[in-house]
Amino acid sequence: MRNLPALFLLGLAGLVVGCATPLSTMQTAKTLAPGQVQVNGSMGVFVPVGTLASVVDVGIDQGRAAKRAIDEDTPYTLTEEDQQRLLTAGLALVVAPPGVNPELMVRVGLLDGFDVGGRYNGNSLRFDGKVRLAHGGPGPRRSYDLALGVGVSKYLFSGAVMDVLEVVQLGDFSRTDVEIPLYLSAEYGDVFKLYGAPKYVFSHTSLDAQLVDFSKQGKPVTGFDASLPSTVNSHFVGSTVGFAVGYKYVHFYAELTGGYVFCNPHVFGQKRDLGGMTFLPSIGLGFRAPERRPAASADPAAPGTLAPPST
Repeated sequence: MRNLPALFLLGLAGLVVGCATPLSTMQTAKTLAPGQVQVNGSMGVFVPVGTLASVVDVGIDQGRAAKRAIDEDTPYTLTEEDQQRLLTAGLALVVAPPGVNPELMVRVGLLDGFDVGGRYNGNSLRFDGKVRLAHGGPGPRRSYDLALGVGVSKYLFSGAVMDVLEVVQLGDFSRTDVEIPLYLSAEYGDVFKLYGAPKYVFSHTSLDAQLVDFSKQGKPVTGFDASLPSTVNSHFVGSTVGFAVGYKYVHFYAELTGGYVFCNPHVFGQKRDLGGMTFLPSIGLGFRAPERRPAASADPAAPGTLAPPST
């Protein structure tokens, strides 16, 4: 079992991309006009509040236990319950580590009331479509919109840890996300936009079959149950609120996404709760091309045209 440490690292690396989910929106409910293009660059900070609170709570409890052992001059030992809490907290932190998430998004209008887009964030590609459900407003420079979207993300499984470890081929891992957002927005002229997007995201990760079989061989040798699941599912339920400010074709975006991640895989011999409250504040810059206007028909009264003969 010389590869057992590598097995742990590779398994955890697989779980990292199994439960961490990009959650930013960076768009309003208003769909692009046919042929219109928008490009957004953004940066978000992933903050797993529930995971961090769990880690801090376990650390405080163990710190108190260690101090009590010192004060009473008794050995400091970990109970089975303490070991499981520490392991679960550590797994949750590895699965959903805080970090910075850069993204690049390109969108294009295909039909009136329907646009599509692609997004790249360093380890995944996301493609989505958005269809307008309602549009209204008191005038052409003020509008209220409602749209429904659906997106699919495919993960590339790149990174230093995954590249160095060679227990399995990287192609044996796969993860797919399906996202369903409902966009709502209000736009005030070319200057200010306010938007929100309640959303649900389902994530499905398949681990390599050889890795799963190999993980089950560790217990007879080490006494530690190192078994990994063949699949990991997670669910995110939450919402994004944000605004954009700018003029005509360039806008600055700022938003906050918050919600709860449900992720309960059976890892290392027990069912673990690796989810919790999650927040993702993001900022970005969007560039939108002007709408393509249809060519105006000839006006008989315009200069340079021939007026029809009078009768």
